[in-house]
Amino acid sequence: MFPSMLAGVLDEDALKLYTLIWSRSVACQMEPAIVEQLQVDIGNVSKSIIFRSSCSRVAFRGYQAVYQDVETRVLRGKEDEEDPHQEASGDLNSLKAGDALSIAAVESKQHFTQPPPRYSEASLIKKLEELGIGRPSTYASTLKVLQDRKYVVTKSRVMYPEFRGRMVSAFLSNYFTEVTDYSFTADMETELDNVSAGLTEWKGLLRDYWTRFSSYCSSTETVHIHQVEKMLEKKFGDHLFGSLRSESRTCPSCMEGTLIFKVSRYGAGYFIGCDQHPKCKYIAKTLLGDEEDEEPPQNAGTVEEPKVLGLHPISKEKILLKKGPYGFYIQLGEDKKDYIPKRTSVSHIKEVDAITLEEALKLLRYPLTLGDHPKDGHPIILKLAKNGFNIRHRRTIASVPKNVDPDELTVEKALEYLSSNDVRRSGRPKRQPKVEEPAAVEAT
Repeated sequence: MFPSMLAGVLDEDALKLYTLIWSRSVACQMEPAIVEQLQVDIGNVSKSIIFRSSCSRVAFRGYQAVYQDVETRVLRGKEDEEDPHQEASGDLNSLKAGDALSIAAVESKQHFTQPPPRYSEASLIKKLEELGIGRPSTYASTLKVLQDRKYVVTKSRVMYPEFRGRMVSAFLSNYFTEVTDYSFTADMETELDNVSAGLTEWKGLLRDYWTRFSSYCSSTETVHIHQVEKMLEKKFGDHLFGSLRSESRTCPSCMEGTLIFKVSRYGAGYFIGCDQHPKCKYIAKTLLGDEEDEEPPQNAGTVEEPKVLGLHPISKEKILLKKGPYGFYIQLGEDKKDYIPKRTSVSHIKEVDAITLEEALKLLRYPLTLGDHPKDGHPIILKLAKNGFNIRHRRTIASVPKNVDPDELTVEKALEYLSSNDVRRSGRPKRQPKVEEPAAVEAT
């Protein structure tokens, strides 16, 4: 039944689904499309200058008469719609070999060669089939591993490699050259088929494979992480350092070290930092996940951290605006060995690049002791938290309303907040020692 006959019977979504199923079912029974390719070489008499023009024409639509591959159109974009070769088909088709041509006009146009389209899941499976890698039963699990481990990300049916995937590919290609070769994987598939058919002895196959593979593992065991970092830095240098504001790789913090690519201690992330670590802890760029499409945090400014806001009026230490794993913060003094400088978060401030020295000095006052509690003598502390100010007394924490100026808080006002219902407790209460009552002694 034609889809048009069900237009008033099915709803819109059901009709689209039926149309798709009907089109695919009919198309698979039709002949393939026939496309004629025409290429013309035009030159001077001595043939020292040759210009080439080509065009294509659909001679027989075949299955395309009822079905158009949406995925192919997505990958090709608008190339088919705006292809100038289609318009030139009639003119070139009328030419014959040896025809004399005269120049009517010369029009210069700039043309950029387009890179090959990226793989979709369907085109990647087709490529694996061409290379003889994998089997239909393994393709789904292979694609799932690529996405689950964040080696690739799929957008609009197109697969884009993540930096994590690029690194794994570069590492394996550099240290496991034979194992990652296309022909090795394809030959292994053939050998496994021979084992199933009883033509090859499986123990000998495994012995031969393990002998070669174990040699790669043994040689890689001695490779230090710094050697891997250097290899990746050399291979992806343009990608890693191209986004830095300065072409010089000199560390802007200590002015002594050089910015290099490093892998975090537990392999959870990658960053560009100073090679003088731990003396200098400057980080220029952190690479986590899809760094190209990752939305910046709300308080991200245009600060080229660490930024020197000024000097402390008493200690004459530098007051720096820096960025860490949890956002921007203000630090008093430089990083030193066996010394932790005073820091305070500015995650509650939206425009961090507008912070002045006076505001930084004001924020560095916290945590501030307002006074002692009248009942137990423990201090009442005003702290700067991620979402604003709060008051802490032992394990009791009370939030300060955002419309209250923290400079005007007194001990009496803090006690009111601590005695309100809107409080919370932190940590675990200390376990009270168990007191056993003496057993009663019966009189005899």
